[in-house]
Amino acid sequence: MSNAAGPFVRKSYRHCPLYLRETVGRMAVNRECRALECLKSSGHAPEFLARPDRFTVEMEYVEGTPLESLQQHQYDPELLHQQAVSLLRALEQADLAHGDLGHDHWQSMGRESNLIWTPDQRLVAIDFSGSVPLKPKFAPAKKFCLALHHHDRLLLSKVAYHFHQDRLGQPEQVRWPTGLWELLRLMGKI
Repeated sequence: MSNAAGPFVRKSYRHCPLYLRETVGRMAVNRECRALECLKSSGHAPEFLARPDRFTVEMEYVEGTPLESLQQHQYDPELLHQQAVSLLRALEQADLAHGDLGHDHWQSMGRESNLIWTPDQRLVAIDFSGSVPLKPKFAPAKKFCLALHHHDRLLLSKVAYHFHQDRLGQPEQVRWPTGLWELLRLMGKI
């Protein structure tokens, strides 16, 4: 879609069945809006444009190449790694876990279409409908949110594996709580 400001994306659950629209739809739109607002100055997320109703969000269209389609001549491996680190830092500072940035247990790209490499060489995450706060108010959700946060951090190994082989021998120091691997495995994330 396009408006006077330029192309934009409209994500809407308005025409979904009532039960889906009033549950998953509203929750997904709330999460998307919160994440875009929290990350607005980071350069790693689309700009929030509008929320026409409680089932719809409009955001900037991000021009670029999905990570899965990135060709070797389109990126500098070190800059891509630095952008991945910066994206993870921005998420942490915003108290968010995206939940779909890491890789799966086949070391494939996973949800690589959630990551866009822009022409000005920025790594932008999209689709925050599954994002969660790092410090949820509901205590039983803390381990789940922490698991998604650690899963996001696997982005660095994904970038190293697919784009910067020199980084494979330099693993990031991440403290994985006991039982986290089993939770991620149960969720199908690793």
